[in-house]
Amino acid sequence: LSALFRGCYSSFDCAEIVPVKRVGGLLVVELFHGPTFCFKDLGQQPLVRLLAAFAERRKTRHTVLVSTTGDTGPAVSDSGSPNLDIVVFFPEGQISELQRRQMTTVSSSRAHVVTFEGGGDDMDAPIKNMAADRAFAKRHGMCGINSYNLGRPVSQMVHYFWSYFRALDHQGLQVGDPVDIVVPSGALGNLVAGYMSKQMGLPIRRLVAATNTNDITHRTFNAGNFHRSERMEKTLSDAINIQVPYNMERIFYYLMGEDAPTIASWMAEMDRTGQFTLPPAELLRLQEEFGSRRVDDVAMCAALHKAFETHGYLADPHTAVAMAAAWDIYGEEPPAAAGRAPPVVVLATASPCKFQASVTQAIGASGWAAYAAGAAFPEAARALLQAPERPLARLAARGSLVESQASWEREVRGWLDNTDPKARL
Repeated sequence: LSALFRGCYSSFDCAEIVPVKRVGGLLVVELFHGPTFCFKDLGQQPLVRLLAAFAERRKTRHTVLVSTTGDTGPAVSDSGSPNLDIVVFFPEGQISELQRRQMTTVSSSRAHVVTFEGGGDDMDAPIKNMAADRAFAKRHGMCGINSYNLGRPVSQMVHYFWSYFRALDHQGLQVGDPVDIVVPSGALGNLVAGYMSKQMGLPIRRLVAATNTNDITHRTFNAGNFHRSERMEKTLSDAINIQVPYNMERIFYYLMGEDAPTIASWMAEMDRTGQFTLPPAELLRLQEEFGSRRVDDVAMCAALHKAFETHGYLADPHTAVAMAAAWDIYGEEPPAAAGRAPPVVVLATASPCKFQASVTQAIGASGWAAYAAGAAFPEAARALLQAPERPLARLAARGSLVESQASWEREVRGWLDNTDPKARL
């Protein structure tokens, strides 16, 4: 196990693995120095390597179905294991060019990439249905590596402890002093890792969820309205474009003292109606633990531009969502800078190299060109932009969302069940 976990971080391009930088009054924790330039490497590397190791030990084969809004897919596509067949699904036209290339340039015959004509989390239901079909799941050795797999948030808890102790170092504080942590939030796997860390005793005073205009988490934390939106909004921070974050169930579970029957009834109501409203007493409990902010594209671009022009720091759009939230809540120079309040930590979840269009919109074409030509732009990313791409399979929309999801599920089942290799993915 020691060798396995050491191997998880061997390809990171920074000796510290996770460096911490001061940007004004904020402490920015860079989680993106892994092979896919994204925080998902910190959760996926241990999880996929463990799956591969146990599959090898047991001489079994597994099919891993992955739905991605742009970061989970790249972090798992090239597992390198002959025992894992990886199928990655991403929403057509809703990820960046570099994110797409991270998946379509993988040469492994066991990695397959499929685009679907829908929103960020529209493929979740078909995957959930196939996983719930016990005979089908057993036949294909199905397993999942999205953050509903507990291994993901458990692995990500490590960087919360690391961030906490580095924040103390920066501020000259003592162990036991509290911190606030602001997290770009989509499916909420990263936020749950923080909440689990707090449940274990890590002195996090407040976890703040920073969302874009796909703001179900903000509406839940602010008013108790865990209500699915009518449609997905296209944004410049599209990796957190989520309509129903599946990890909200875990937040409710720990909030309610691990009361599984109550949470099961809440989630059944959500599945049945698309809405669940927290009772007032439970909402107050939630608000004691969490804060939130909704950040639109204008505010995100303003925060990204400010960090770049004022502090010389180039963030990706998702980190900029969190920085905008932090500045809105704590002010331009949080009191932490003067030692009057807990340090404010922002989790930087991806490298700006992955989001040319969004970053360019915030700092201009000349700003992007200077960054892309400079030493800060990862050489591995430059190579990806020149690498040949493999063709994609595609799942087309068929009428309503429910009809499309049923059609996609039938197609994927057919691909997996087909014994003719030429007819498979």
